[in-house]
Amino acid sequence: MRRTIRMVALSMLGAVLMLSAVAMTPRLAGIAEAQSIMLYSDPATGQVYTKRCKRCVRLGEYVPAGSTEEIERKVEIKTQQQLDQERAAMQAEEAQRQAQQQQWNAEMAKEVSTIQPWATEFGDRWYKKISVGTLVYAYYGFWSHTGFGPQFMDANMQWPGPGNNSFNEFAINRTYLDFKFTPIDDVSMRITPDMYAMVNTGTTCTATSPTKCTASSGDKVGTNTGWAQTDDGNLGLRLKYAYLDYNTFFQKVLKVAAMHDDKFTFGQQQNPLVDWEENLWGFRYTALTPWNYLSLSSAQVGAAMKGPIKFNETQYADYDFGVYDDASYHALEQSAYKQVMGRVTVNPFGATSRYDSLGLTGFYDYGYSQKCTPDENELTGNNGTCGHLARAAGLVHYTAEHWGVIGEWDYGHNAFSSSNLYSGSGPADAIGIATTGPSSFTAWNKMVGGILNSQAVQEGADLLGHYDIPHTPFTLFGLLQWFQPNTRIQKDPLDFTRYDLGVQWLINRYLRVSFDSQAIQYYHSQFTFEGGQLGKKSVDVPFAVPRDTHAFFLHLEFRY
Repeated sequence: MRRTIRMVALSMLGAVLMLSAVAMTPRLAGIAEAQSIMLYSDPATGQVYTKRCKRCVRLGEYVPAGSTEEIERKVEIKTQQQLDQERAAMQAEEAQRQAQQQQWNAEMAKEVSTIQPWATEFGDRWYKKISVGTLVYAYYGFWSHTGFGPQFMDANMQWPGPGNNSFNEFAINRTYLDFKFTPIDDVSMRITPDMYAMVNTGTTCTATSPTKCTASSGDKVGTNTGWAQTDDGNLGLRLKYAYLDYNTFFQKVLKVAAMHDDKFTFGQQQNPLVDWEENLWGFRYTALTPWNYLSLSSAQVGAAMKGPIKFNETQYADYDFGVYDDASYHALEQSAYKQVMGRVTVNPFGATSRYDSLGLTGFYDYGYSQKCTPDENELTGNNGTCGHLARAAGLVHYTAEHWGVIGEWDYGHNAFSSSNLYSGSGPADAIGIATTGPSSFTAWNKMVGGILNSQAVQEGADLLGHYDIPHTPFTLFGLLQWFQPNTRIQKDPLDFTRYDLGVQWLINRYLRVSFDSQAIQYYHSQFTFEGGQLGKKSVDVPFAVPRDTHAFFLHLEFRY
């Protein structure tokens, strides 16, 4: 027994000495730092081993002082403690921030609730009552043949006359800014400025030589009055539309269900035919509609009543009647009279929209020249300055989902003059500027003025249409016009045809472009006009048929 105790004591002493030796072993230079050691013990002998042995049990891991693993463990513990501290600080800061945000939200909600009635009233009064839009027409044009004739698209479109083939230009020919205001359901207001090219055509002629005229900066008014003008070739702004609509008279006052959407309009507004036909055809940005091309202004100043006739939300008629100044929207009124216009469209099978399905349309306009001032009131036999003018049109039209066609017949009395014929390009004589030499158009201008006298009767026919190419953004469109400036002349050298044929690419709902070919063609063969048709003192006019005009255009329309 005593021997056994002695052996155990010696074993334990040996183990202690071994551990001490290991711990006290100096670290050699260049050798990797000590690693942790797993110790094992033999229960029978009490000896400690550094390797696994039979009948040994694992005592545990021993990490020498100063070892890499000990240092890493201390660093890890310290780092973890630092991360825990920083996480706790961030959580405390976030909690404080959330509490502050909740306080701010509460204060903001209180302020919003305080101003909400005012903001709601402001939104209802302004944001929901005002709309702003824009419309831009632009083109590149190439005139393969230049001649005299009316403008193709706008009254501010001019080109040089014969002898200037291959003329071409880039142009922005029309821009609108459209403002609409609806303060209450009963009334609404529209104001639309319009960009145009300012071109002065005023002339001055001497009393002794009325044919010797030069360009001036004034217009003659009445018998003894003149208005000054300023020559200016720049692009300017003028007012196209400025009118007030009274929307609810038939709805609230008369309470006529079929006229629920009808209204009264006062101010500078669309005339009953032009704007309506432009929308029916749909390609105004490429060419003017027939009567707008000939002489009828697109806007008038006056008062009108208009709207659809509907039963069960199906339209069976649409009308527009008004009384207007004789002058157009871009001229000052000088007339002692007023003109009346009216259009009625009947949809015999009903229509789901204003331009849908089959329609039969009639239009009539009766008035006097805007130069008919009180001191020039010559109405005798309608042969004087104040001879009446009239325009009429009858249309048959059908609009389907992907195509549409319009047939039109036109009649006029004193409704077409040399100023209309040469609105695009004309001889200098036509506007009172005398020319001499081989290029003189003096005799021709007399012939024009004689044919287009105060007893002239006009007649024409037109065909308009479009076809959407299936499954593509492209549309074919066209306009054909035949017109006689005066049917009382047996063979009028000014009889002409016009066409506009092209294809449109609809890029998106706001932008579309098109390529088309247009022409003004005087269809009689060249001949000498017999002056006797104009009066005994009128002379014959050689080469009386004007030259044709042919052009190609790349059009653009942006609408928002």
